[in-house]
Amino acid sequence: MKQFVSVLLAGLILLGLSGCATETEPEISYDPAKLRFDGQQALATETTFVTQFPNRDSGQTNNRLAAEWLQSQFEGLGMTCTMQEWEVINFSQPLPLNNVVCSLPGASAQEIVLMAHHDQFAGTIQGADNDGSGIAIMLELAKIFAAEGKPAYTLTFLSTDGEEYGMLGSGHYVDTHPQPERIIAAFSLDNLGKKFYDGVRMSATGQLRGVGPLWLQRTAQEAARAAGNIWVPAMKPAYEQMLTQAVPISMWDQGPLVAGGVPAIGFGENCPAEYAQECWDTYHTELDTLEFQSADTLQQSGRIVEATVRQLLSMEQFPAESGPYLYFPGSNTTLRGPALWLILGGFV
Repeated sequence: MKQFVSVLLAGLILLGLSGCATETEPEISYDPAKLRFDGQQALATETTFVTQFPNRDSGQTNNRLAAEWLQSQFEGLGMTCTMQEWEVINFSQPLPLNNVVCSLPGASAQEIVLMAHHDQFAGTIQGADNDGSGIAIMLELAKIFAAEGKPAYTLTFLSTDGEEYGMLGSGHYVDTHPQPERIIAAFSLDNLGKKFYDGVRMSATGQLRGVGPLWLQRTAQEAARAAGNIWVPAMKPAYEQMLTQAVPISMWDQGPLVAGGVPAIGFGENCPAEYAQECWDTYHTELDTLEFQSADTLQQSGRIVEATVRQLLSMEQFPAESGPYLYFPGSNTTLRGPALWLILGGFV
């Protein structure tokens, strides 16, 4: 039986490969010389945030104080902010949650959303990488873009709560958004600062359904490549694309937005094999501290995000794309349609 299944899957994959289409290369139109993100400044911001607001897991006093501090920082840049407040029942107890949503109005009401979560895992103290790093990158980018005047599209900066309880904050945001169809793209920033990392990886997995668009991932790659001195964010290999589309369980904040039909991806860590133990030991533990954060890593991660946003701001049209898909970077080809559905069915 096992041999039969293997032969069947191999046959389906061969059938699919024969139906692959070549992808058009994204046309890069932003100016890499305009990249301004500074890793040292991001580390200083992260240091202030995680030392002033430790133990900020959802429902704790410092969680709310952290949200209020972030709101004041964005408002100090001239942005309009809203504190979203709601409650969920967690283990039979009410759990208060709060998102901070801040807007830098653009020439167009269409939005680009950057999000990071201010809550932390209950087993940590500082929550430096998860997700002080994402918060710091988001805040530094807000400073950069706010200083440049009105952007082409509205930039929304979203600090979410309840990420550690299943991305509750990003879910609440998309569920209550008056016009989610006006969101061009959304990005989750999470675990982006450890000194062990050697790159950034992307996730397009939706929460229980959907997949983020291929064009957005490839745009991020080419925008980073055009800069010439930063990491190129990695897409999942084809077999992982297949797995996460057949069984879509997201671990990052882009998941609920993807499930809600919003073009969204997540940027997160890539830990090399030689540091696998160190990365694990400092994840969701009391060792997730500033000691293991790196200005150089934050510099790389932040510039990837900045390059991607600047590229989107320079574009006038955005591809319409539906999933699922399997992308093969070696040949720059993509499989979609009935053949892929057969492969996914066989995989499941």
